[in-house]
Amino acid sequence: MSDDELPKKKKRSRAIKVMPLNLAPLIDINANLLFFMIIANSVQEDRLTAGKDVDLPTSNASTAEAGDLVSIVVSMNSISVNEKEIVKMSNGLFDDRFLDQKRENRIVPLYTHLTERFQDLIRKGAQPGTVDDDDSKVPVVLIQADKRLPYHTLAKVMRTCGEAGFTKFRFAAKAGG
Repeated sequence: MSDDELPKKKKRSRAIKVMPLNLAPLIDINANLLFFMIIANSVQEDRLTAGKDVDLPTSNASTAEAGDLVSIVVSMNSISVNEKEIVKMSNGLFDDRFLDQKRENRIVPLYTHLTERFQDLIRKGAQPGTVDDDDSKVPVVLIQADKRLPYHTLAKVMRTCGEAGFTKFRFAAKAGG
């Protein structure tokens, strides 16, 4: 056979076809996720959960903004600071050995822990005792106290906080009437 009689082979095209990619749905989903994360992060009352064994009182006051808070949970069984148990109690009362002999309203283990925490906040830039309108740098104590707690126990906790340097308090309560 001659070369003219052989069938000619077709050359295959080696070009790869690229399908166009529609990024609009992907961008929409990312924008929605970003929006959701920003809104979810700014809602304060969802972040606050009562400490273990604490039955919060109800309040109809507006919600407070949360910053770099020192959270104190006072249950009927213990006092905790930032989820670390500091003092054991029984039925809302603590043993007299935890009280300062000279200042009977000061709870020594709580005072020691809060003083250390206050000094840490000062090193990080907190400004206690500022008089101007911008009190965003003033250290804040958030107290979550059981509603069955005796008043004098809560008063001693607040007094100890004040002596440790904290002068701004917030109280947690359940929303309601």
